[in-house]
Order: sequence, then structure tokens, then C-alpha cells
Amino acid sequence: GCAEGYARDATEIQNIQIADGDVCRGLPIPIHMVFPRLFTCPTLETTNFKVEFEVNVVVLLHDDHLITENFPLKLCRM
Repeated sequence: GCAEGYARDATEIQNIQIADGDVCRGLPIPIHMVFPRLFTCPTLETTNFKVEFEVNVVVLLHDDHLITENFPLKLCRM
């Protein structure tokens, strides 16, 4: 937060392609992703500052129809 409100800065840490072509209907597609250690940290939230992560899933269909969904993540250090 700041005097003018909130500032949000989004960066792309990693981009992976899961499937391509005519994917079989009803076939589950597992998604496994390892976050790079040097570019991630645990989720942090304080009164004036927070660091959060999310996964953006983008599906591009044959007719160039685009479907997107964002999933928030909570990263913990073990």
C-alpha cells in the first residue's frame, strides 16, 4: 500500500506448455511444476507489503478462442 492506493507488479517466473494438438477428451492431464528456487519465496503478508503467487492457466482452442483462469498459491518454506 501507499498514499495513492495499492501498486501491483506481476512478473512471469516460468512458462510451460502442457499439451498441443487434438487432446483426447476425458483424459486427465496432470500438471507438475517446480518453482525455481532463486525467483520464489514464501508467501508474505504484512500491513503495508505482501508477496503472493498465482498460476495462470491458459487454454487456446482450435478456433483461437482463449480461456484463462487464475489460481492463487500459498507457498510455505519447509
